[in-house]
Amino acid sequence: MRTLALGLIAWIALTATAAAQFEKAGERKMLTGDDVTLQKIEVGFKLDVAGLAQGIVATFPVPTDWPEQTVRLVEKRLVNVKESDITFDMLGETKQASVLIRALSPHEDAEAILVYEVARRGVTKPSEPEKMTAPPLRDLDRNMRVYLSPGPAIESNHSKITKLAAELTPPGGNDWDKLSAFYDYIHQNVQYENGPLKGAVAALEEGRGDCEEMTALFVALSRAAKIPARTVWVPGHCYPEVYLKPAVGDPRWVIAEMTNQFPIGESPETRPILQKGDNFRVQGSRRPEHYVKPTMSIKNYESSTPPVVQWFPPPGVEPNGAAN
Repeated sequence: MRTLALGLIAWIALTATAAAQFEKAGERKMLTGDDVTLQKIEVGFKLDVAGLAQGIVATFPVPTDWPEQTVRLVEKRLVNVKESDITFDMLGETKQASVLIRALSPHEDAEAILVYEVARRGVTKPSEPEKMTAPPLRDLDRNMRVYLSPGPAIESNHSKITKLAAELTPPGGNDWDKLSAFYDYIHQNVQYENGPLKGAVAALEEGRGDCEEMTALFVALSRAAKIPARTVWVPGHCYPEVYLKPAVGDPRWVIAEMTNQFPIGESPETRPILQKGDNFRVQGSRRPEHYVKPTMSIKNYESSTPPVVQWFPPPGVEPNGAAN
């Protein structure tokens, strides 16, 4: 019986350092209020193997706290997985779970599904947005400066991006005027079309793309204009947000919904935030990644029938909805 070389996953991202212990279910203090949406989301996987499988490692992002979101683990569904073999690590500001399964017998299955309760506050439109400005570079720490740099699919230093950002900047306009011009240009010149990730330059050249292209182009233009920006990932969707300082108070992230006609700073978005950012260094990957993908590797697999992996949440599928 030959050994099947698994091509579906190219690396192992076993987090051996900075591992965190499981919190006890239900111990976290959650956001509350009339503008808070409470829902549950399942993250993890089910695995079925046809032959002996040894040295299985799975990784996947899990939701974590943000200023507009709190999460708590409420259930663990584990089959042929030891709780002690699940570790957590932070990739930038994104939390990643790593699951080790030492061996599965032929036709045995495994399951590691973590159920989180997520409380997410609704989007609050900034007051006096025209007075908001990008913080000076000197006021940004190293972790924040990454949101001014180019990254995978966000070619903010490309000549076509920098030229367009300059052309769209209104004479004497403020940062909000710039962002509004970028937003309007994308809605007027990029037709929504589902497809694989192509990046900001491709969206500009081809004039089409889905939420990933529209977001990448907006983020790239913002960074070219020296405005910190990043991608926010929710189940089945992504959108950009920009970092601005109001006339009074601390800087804050402001949403820009690219695939619907909502003004900058406004959105009905309440889905659980899975991750934020668009330039991740994942162990085992030679190049930075646009987002933290679920991965699985098997060191030794003795079957010609490929294993079957089911990820949660399924790609492109929204969560079940509000929690009871």
